Amino acid sequence: MKRALWILAIVAVMTLASVDALACTCELPWPQRSLKQQVEKARKDSRAVFSGRVLRIDEAGYMLKVTLIVENSWKERLPKEVVLFTGRGGGDCGYRFEVGEDYLVYAYFGGTALGTNICQRTTPLSGGADDIKILGKPKRKQMRPA
Repeated sequence: MKRALWILAIVAVMTLASVDALACTCELPWPQRSLKQQVEKARKDSRAVFSGRVLRIDEAGYMLKVTLIVENSWKERLPKEVVLFTGRGGGDCGYRFEVGEDYLVYAYFGGTALGTNICQRTTPLSGGADDIKILGKPKRKQMRPA
């Protein structure tokens, strides 16, 4: 009986250990690259680069649907309002947006929609001043609604 319990325990541990887990892994920035090189590579690799204010965040299955008002755009012509998707965080690389806050967003194109995550250079706008200097004059500047 003890032997059967041990075998059952071993099988249970092996079964649990074999379950695939979602984990976030990002390519680390190259230490030999300057900030300018990092920003230029991020712009090149992104589908869109823009600043915007989060209007709302909705659940969309295992993702979050984030709606932003676009303020400035450095890459890609975007409508005034844009929707992008991100994970929920906690291991899936999701970026944690907050309603009413402004962000500098580096977005990729995920098949049918824009997306971003913590592996991009997306950051609160207050922390993106150095990136904005390097990005230069926006291609499109929006007036913020009153």
